[in-house]
Amino acid sequence: MKKTILLKAIALMLILSSCSDDDGENLIDFTATFASATVSTTEEETSKEIVLNFSRSASEDGTITVSYSGDNAEYGTDFTTSPDGSSGTISVPVTSGDTNASFTFNKLTNAIEGTSKSVTFTIDGFSDADWSTGTTSSSLVSYTPIAATSGIIDTENGGSNQPNQVYFDFSTGVQTAVRRDLWEIGLYNGTENRVFLNASLSVSAVKLTGVTDLLSVTESSELPAPMELNALDAMFQPTTVNVSTVAELLVGLPVGYNQYGNLEAGISFTDSPEGTLEGTAFAEISTTAEENYVYLVSLGKEIPTEPAETGSINTTGDLRDIIKVRILSDGNSYTIQYADLNETTAFSEVTVPKDAAHNITAFSLTNGETVSVEPAKEEWDINLSGVFTYYGYQGPIAAGLTYSDYVVHNTLGGVGLYQVTIEGDVPTYANFTMADVDESALVYDNRAVVGSGWRDTFGGVVNTGRYYVLKDADGNYYKLNFTAYTSTEGERGHFQFTYERL
Repeated sequence: MKKTILLKAIALMLILSSCSDDDGENLIDFTATFASATVSTTEEETSKEIVLNFSRSASEDGTITVSYSGDNAEYGTDFTTSPDGSSGTISVPVTSGDTNASFTFNKLTNAIEGTSKSVTFTIDGFSDADWSTGTTSSSLVSYTPIAATSGIIDTENGGSNQPNQVYFDFSTGVQTAVRRDLWEIGLYNGTENRVFLNASLSVSAVKLTGVTDLLSVTESSELPAPMELNALDAMFQPTTVNVSTVAELLVGLPVGYNQYGNLEAGISFTDSPEGTLEGTAFAEISTTAEENYVYLVSLGKEIPTEPAETGSINTTGDLRDIIKVRILSDGNSYTIQYADLNETTAFSEVTVPKDAAHNITAFSLTNGETVSVEPAKEEWDINLSGVFTYYGYQGPIAAGLTYSDYVVHNTLGGVGLYQVTIEGDVPTYANFTMADVDESALVYDNRAVVGSGWRDTFGGVVNTGRYYVLKDADGNYYKLNFTAYTSTEGERGHFQFTYERL
């Protein structure tokens, strides 16, 4: 039987190889399309990269000719481009193997208040007669912010190690990529005093109820009271453990199948996947200092540097340190006290004011400083976090779970989203219009509606039977459809999605 299967596989490979040739006759058509039909700029921005996406990798070198027309904008006075476009057109170079190309729009002036100013770029020709224009033939670059109408986005998650989180704003078409190991905790800037964990780095935390003296805690310390927790035994069967020392508790603190917890009793060492204020591993920080206890914090797992085999991922490396943390608040700021687990003489202390412009302020416990991670709360809609972890159920078993290719939406910033499953009379993505929007289906209290459900891990493809509808904080509606799971070379960690404003 195995020999028959092997012979069939070899025959199939021979058939496939005989169907290909150096002339690329069996390649799909090569088309170029603007990544976004509209591009916004702010007064502070002086340049913008304008991207052209290809339907496949270019099989030869060439150029794409782009023309332009200005609305209250003159070349050389209000803008220039790179490559140069003073002749009236821009020759954008294409190198064999490229999956996209780009040119730079350089803004020399700003729009006068109360007036419009923009430049429209249009695909005007190709050096290869077999190349053609795709779905979006032009892109309008506005000198003032406007809501984007559509786009095709290749995310910058960074490949099979998925080192980056990517924040995307539909109204501007801007993606912001940041390394996911820049921070461990996020301080909530709303009226409640809450602390979030970096789920993309597998950070976890456990409270030592009743303990307020940070320096009194070491690995050999006894717990104020024994804890009965759920666990999995060597055969991955549910069991219970009783821990009475810090050392025993640390065994089940890091995220993983051996992580301790008890969801029925409300005990979780991670934030909930929904991302609600009530679902944080840290209790709400009290303005009464004596009510804020010491936490043991696992700083997560390193980002590996060794790439995975084609089609696979390698996202979780060695376990990082475990430290002790105590956080206080006066309602307008947070004071973070922290030290190495076995430190008994001194601790570090940093005060961080609340910042109303952002949902959270990210803080690095490894470097002792705030770091820039999330864009302003009104300037992102979805976070393609890559890796995402939480303690929860996988079938009947509760454990610390790790997902890749994960997507969440900005519920703290007032963004709503729901999934459309294509069945029965439900319209396809292409046919979905504003008239089809179900306002009541929009979800504002669960950031994980998309999660990892947009792709089929075992098939290595996107799930074509679903797409998503999103309403941003400004009331703009968009439909969103994932179109790629890997790069053209098959490497994981290169997502692509298309969107359109309704």
